[in-house]
Amino acid sequence: MEPLPNPEEDLKTLSIQLANQIINVANSHLEEGMRVDAIAAGLRHAAANFSAFAHHTEGGDEDKLTPIVEDFLQMFEYYLERHAPKQSQPGGGLSDLIEQAKREV
Repeated sequence: MEPLPNPEEDLKTLSIQLANQIINVANSHLEEGMRVDAIAAGLRHAAANFSAFAHHTEGGDEDKLTPIVEDFLQMFEYYLERHAPKQSQPGGGLSDLIEQAKREV
């Protein structure tokens, strides 16, 4: 018996595949000498632009904005921790800024 299709899992798989393709483009620009902060800004700009487009295409329900922002913050925190140097200095700096942003959202 074949397993039933899982649309949520399929969507997650597709989004990860697309994210990997976009990261490959970013890495290519990095290898070509583009500044990492310019690449990151471009990716944020594209993500915000397309997310707003998708939100309005899907009906623009304002109640759906909070989960979208929370999802972005969770992913951003995850990757900040994942890419953090193994020996970071405790307290202050970026950690405090992230906590402040969470409280303000």
